[in-house]
Amino acid sequence: MRQQKPAMYGYARVSTDDQRLDLQIDALTRFGVERDRIFTDEALSGATMKRRPGLTAAFKALRPGAKLVVWKIDRLGRNLSELIQTADLVRTKGAELISLTEQIDTSNAIGKAMYHLIGVFAQLEREMIAERTKAGIAAAKERGRMPGRRSTLPPEKRALVVDHMRKGLTFTKIAPLVGVSKSTLYNNGDDLRAELAALQAKEISDS
Repeated sequence: MRQQKPAMYGYARVSTDDQRLDLQIDALTRFGVERDRIFTDEALSGATMKRRPGLTAAFKALRPGAKLVVWKIDRLGRNLSELIQTADLVRTKGAELISLTEQIDTSNAIGKAMYHLIGVFAQLEREMIAERTKAGIAAAKERGRMPGRRSTLPPEKRALVVDHMRKGLTFTKIAPLVGVSKSTLYNNGDDLRAELAALQAKEISDS
């Protein structure tokens, strides 16, 4: 009996209006991905995108043993945190990840090692986010007893900030809405972006 080939899906994304999906789609079809199995997100920049419907649809289609093919690994995320979290979701789905530009294929030995590292870093980042949140709560309590300490982003406002970021608002617009300074948001920018990436990855996983 002839063994059935694993299902192969593609994902392509452009972030600005002047970019085109054609290059990525052509590369994916040349690799062997059927056009009707290529999911896309177009002109959704980090400043305006609330969700990635194309990527969400791709994850709904993925099954254990399937392959998700991208033209370039950075199509999976707009920053390193998002990329790691999203790639780890492919792993937890039991699917393989192929990136044509970097020649990454997680079905071979080198790719499996990379997959393992992605899983480690994703878990590490989630733990670091949790630790920073706990540290923020402790710092807020300490500031209540010791006036004059340098102000950080209060934990109770962190969720509000991340929610506004999900809606596409910039730090300049968010600051007056939550009652903190722009500099506070920029100082906490890396943590906030990491929390947003983890949240969006969880939303895709739960969808």
